[in-house]
Amino acid sequence: MSIASPRSRSTPTTPEGAGHPVFEAHDLSVHFRVDSPEGKVTVRALDGIDFTLREGEIAALVGESGSGKTTLARVFSLIHAPTGGDVRVGGVPLKKAAKDERRYYRDVQLIFQDPFASLNALKKIRHIVERPVRIHRLAAGRRAIAEKVTELLERVNLTPASRYIDRYPTDLSGGQRQRVAIAKSLAVNPKVLLADEPTSMLDASIRLEVLNLLSDLRESEGLAVLYITHDIASARYVSDRIHVMYGGRIIESGPTEQIVSDPVHPYTRLLIDSAPDPAHFKGSGHSAALRSSTAAPVDNSIEVVGCRFANRCPLVRPECTSAPIPRSFGPDGRDVLCVLADERPDFTCPTPTPAADAAR
Repeated sequence: MSIASPRSRSTPTTPEGAGHPVFEAHDLSVHFRVDSPEGKVTVRALDGIDFTLREGEIAALVGESGSGKTTLARVFSLIHAPTGGDVRVGGVPLKKAAKDERRYYRDVQLIFQDPFASLNALKKIRHIVERPVRIHRLAAGRRAIAEKVTELLERVNLTPASRYIDRYPTDLSGGQRQRVAIAKSLAVNPKVLLADEPTSMLDASIRLEVLNLLSDLRESEGLAVLYITHDIASARYVSDRIHVMYGGRIIESGPTEQIVSDPVHPYTRLLIDSAPDPAHFKGSGHSAALRSSTAAPVDNSIEVVGCRFANRCPLVRPECTSAPIPRSFGPDGRDVLCVLADERPDFTCPTPTPAADAAR
């Protein structure tokens, strides 16, 4: 596999070696009641999510549009309230942690997908970056605030800061705007960055600059980063762990290199095979890529008994649609929601209880 070689990482990637959890979700669900031609329906945007983000870790959420990636980030950023399950922030229940909103938003910052829309085009960069400094009272006096803004711009490699500080967002490139957005987020000394596809609207030539910046900030500031993307190649490049989402569920997760080099779930394999790989065009002898069916993506308003990917899966079996799929666990914190894991000697599946079956 030649997709996006990973950066060298100094941070341990196994759960035992990583830092303490900053976000934990257990059996998290987010359901929405929406209108349809048949009347009101329930859309299960998230359905039974188990997820952990640790200190100093970059975790990637990977999946196609509508898989639930952004919804999970919006739960952590207090935009959506959970319908069910348990969410903890630094070991504290989300509701309790969110009571002090000012402090919560200092610790948790969201970087938006579109740097052309997330910055006020009528305000200078100086105003944009200094605003959170003033709101959170992180510096007093005009000189101290100006020095703080200069420091922030230099931290995101917009140097010299004097070249950018009195310009407008419309004067900057997309990559420079996204760096300003990151500088604005760093102004409040956060513990977590929620990066929702921060490079998808940037030219390919400057995407690596933003990814490298996120990785450098993790190493220098000890930040935890939730990196949301549909591109598993960029996830491999920057992340320590990958969580693959489909139909509102995390169907496979584990250390990045293990997920990329040894995927179990057919959907994960399809994501990897869809990434640009020069070896496919050089007669390297690689096996042919899996091909999914042309069936429509899963409709999250319809309750599915088994695997939500079954109607598109090239390796589907009768048991994939007849009963709930148990989650199997492998070494180094790997887990997968697929019957193919039963054939792997390195994976174990806890025996489900009747109560667990009823809950699913």
